[in-house]
Amino acid sequence: MINTKYGYVTPQEAEMDAHLDKWMKRHAKQHGAFSLDKNKEVQHAMTLMKHCNWGGCNKVVSKSQSFCDKHEAMNEQRKADYKASLNHQSQTDTGKQVRRDHQAYYNHVRRDPEANTFYHTKQWQTVRDYVYSRDMATCQVCGNAVTDRKIVDHIHPLKVSNEERLSQDNLWTLCYRCHNIKTNLEMKIAAKDNGNAILKHAKREWWQKIISERFK
Repeated sequence: MINTKYGYVTPQEAEMDAHLDKWMKRHAKQHGAFSLDKNKEVQHAMTLMKHCNWGGCNKVVSKSQSFCDKHEAMNEQRKADYKASLNHQSQTDTGKQVRRDHQAYYNHVRRDPEANTFYHTKQWQTVRDYVYSRDMATCQVCGNAVTDRKIVDHIHPLKVSNEERLSQDNLWTLCYRCHNIKTNLEMKIAAKDNGNAILKHAKREWWQKIISERFK
């Protein structure tokens, strides 16, 4: 624990407080003194902050950013490398056929008819396009660019949390590799006695961690 002007807090909370102080000073210079009391100022500022999207990174950044400075540079390099490989793969008949076969298998074996119907609705396609754009066509686990197809995944699977099927907070963009890993893990978890409860309450950060561990 670290002793700050707000009391004893964790290192992550101390970092958040520091970012909030900087944000409030900058905002005060631009717009004058706040008319809100201190608690409301802090609460308002906190809504504008989030953690870096890079798996395992606890740096705090503005909501308008996806990554901290360190991981932004790494992400840009990975996107460039990934796009270069896709440009080559997408030109081959084999590459195109592999993607078609994968989608056909996923639709007919892993998705039930009700889910297939939902994924062809205009509502879903509109929300899917928004999330894909929000995530800047970038896998939210590994950081690779997702350019060959829009893979927008339900963090809490459709089968166990149907009420969240159109919730933007329950959706993120994944690449083929991370999506396949998550789908296989979901099937194993669902087979457990309390599997559906685990899947219904699993957090985004938890999925980032266990999917990333499969890369090692």
